[in-house]
Amino acid sequence: GACMKPTILEDTPFDTDTRKEEIFGPVILLYSYNDFKEAVKEANNTHYGLQAGVFTHDLNKAFYAFEHIEAGGVCLNDSPSMRVDSQPYGGIKDSGIQREGIKYANGRHA
Repeated sequence: GACMKPTILEDTPFDTDTRKEEIFGPVILLYSYNDFKEAVKEANNTHYGLQAGVFTHDLNKAFYAFEHIEAGGVCLNDSPSMRVDSQPYGGIKDSGIQREGIKYANGRHA
């Protein structure tokens, strides 16, 4: 009973807990969009910012996402749970204020 099967939720209303709260489980929320900038704006409309995943073949959209999505990391064409151990990992907003990983991976020598 402690395990959950991977779940895909499509067009979940924005006022539900699944949209407003951080989900620690194999759950993905899918929304369609016509305007990429509006999609990024909606992605930022949360108190959390651990990681984001953007799937696109358009480099302009990829760079826009990297520059404007408010998250600790933006993964391109991969799930937002993707992680490379040699790179810093962490969130912003209510998802955290620090990084973890190899001490010198972030370029600061503390």
